[in-house]
Amino acid sequence: MDDLKGIVLCEFCEASVMGKPVDDLLNSLMSLLDSETPSGGGCYLCDGLLSRELGKMLRKALSELEGVELSSVKSGVSLPAILIEREDRIRANHNPPKMRSLKVTLTRLLDVAISSLTGLKVSQEPDAILIFDFERGDVKLELAPVFIFGRYRKLQRGISQSRRKCPECGGRGCEACGWKGKIPQGSVEGIVGEVMREFFSAEDYVLHGAGREDVDARMLGEGRPFVMELLSPKRRSADLREVESEINRRAAGLIEVKNLEFSRREKIRILKERSPNVKKLYRALVEVEGGVEEGELELLKGLEGAVIRQRTPKRVLWRRADITRLKRVYEVNFRRIDDKKFELFVLCDGGLYVKELISGDDGRTSPSVTEILGKKSFCSELDVLEVMVE
Repeated sequence: MDDLKGIVLCEFCEASVMGKPVDDLLNSLMSLLDSETPSGGGCYLCDGLLSRELGKMLRKALSELEGVELSSVKSGVSLPAILIEREDRIRANHNPPKMRSLKVTLTRLLDVAISSLTGLKVSQEPDAILIFDFERGDVKLELAPVFIFGRYRKLQRGISQSRRKCPECGGRGCEACGWKGKIPQGSVEGIVGEVMREFFSAEDYVLHGAGREDVDARMLGEGRPFVMELLSPKRRSADLREVESEINRRAAGLIEVKNLEFSRREKIRILKERSPNVKKLYRALVEVEGGVEEGELELLKGLEGAVIRQRTPKRVLWRRADITRLKRVYEVNFRRIDDKKFELFVLCDGGLYVKELISGDDGRTSPSVTEILGKKSFCSELDVLEVMVE
């Protein structure tokens, strides 16, 4: 290593360049925390920035943590580009053997200080990250989401799974929608998410479902698996039985949730990965032009075991790619109601559009009920009775 003689460094930068223990800096940092008029200057690397700003920024960090329920935390550091350039210059010209980056030194120091002052443990998967931005002299608290897994039952038609765009602003965000761009009313996500948002003091939420049913379809049986992701929650614990009870009380007759449990982001990936292997049981009320006899319905047993070639339905072409999907029907049962109506029960692969399995969608789905009966058929009611996740 070349001699560093002539290069003046503050104790924080010197510890970084010389690779000194971070713990040796803790007392100096604590003295800056108590100082209202810190002085700085003379350091080649930071030009006094650390002595001037560290105490103020640590005070702000502690203020940001007030009123937030956490068990773990981690620090992050952003430095002005000029400091990085000076670091590189020292490394290139002098090559100190134990030198570590200033960002690493400060991150470790702030981790130790915050843990010491708050009792929070430092974790690589923390409940919160404190970003110390030395360019702006600011500290930002980023709260990790809380994930809750459960199942929902949709008891009434006309309820969407996801929130709709705000009609006032078209999704841009306005006072009417709380600057979210979406309205909670009339959706599973909104009805369930608003209650959870209150319990966890979260800023927002996102529902991740194991597939979705049509707006005009009910979701019955044991319900559809979902994960609710609560964004920037200031609380991380709650009695989920109480949460469940409150959701069901407010949404009586519309939505029910059950089996709520705390989960992790990994659960979302599992739901999405398993979706191709999901089987679903549907009940459809089918109406047939020209009427249908009991004997004709027996022909529908030919759908059992059939692979359905289904081109993307015309009604969803605006949001889905126009491709052909291959889906299997496993079991078919029916119950004739009158001359023109019957109930159809279909166990099939997830992702099969059952309305089009019935109508044929002008030949885009084959085979179909319309094709087999030789009569125009359409679905007037649809219920999902079971979502079977393997």
